[in-house]
Amino acid sequence: MLRELKKTDLPAVLPIEEAVHISPWSKETFETCFRSGCKGWLIEIDNKVAAFIVVSLHADECHILNICVAHEFQRQGLGKELLQHTLQYAKSIGITIAYLEVRRSNTRAITLYRQHHFQLIGERKDYYATVNGHEDALIFAKNLQQSA
Repeated sequence: MLRELKKTDLPAVLPIEEAVHISPWSKETFETCFRSGCKGWLIEIDNKVAAFIVVSLHADECHILNICVAHEFQRQGLGKELLQHTLQYAKSIGITIAYLEVRRSNTRAITLYRQHHFQLIGERKDYYATVNGHEDALIFAKNLQQSA
């Protein structure tokens, strides 16, 4: 079941975030997102949170801030479902462009974004923390005005 992400979902979301991401968001980061008006959705399977997405929607821009699929639910199309839902929602409220950053090494995510017609528009050097230092972020954008 796909539904809106709520602050009360944090106890279920945080362990997934911590298990999946190299440098996970803290509870405070999620709370800051909620306070600043970010929106999100999650997918539940058998009453268990399987995946979630958090986005910032301002003016005519959608910035995908975080997308995460629990290890046991990866490779089942949940990230794709969340991404499609988010882009459809953004377009329906007049958003014209979507942005995101992704670790250069995250080839599975990059493949997903390219399949959804995101275009590489830049990079941020040493953007993400890693165990041994930092990793570049690739910046992608998608024009939501185009039909593809």
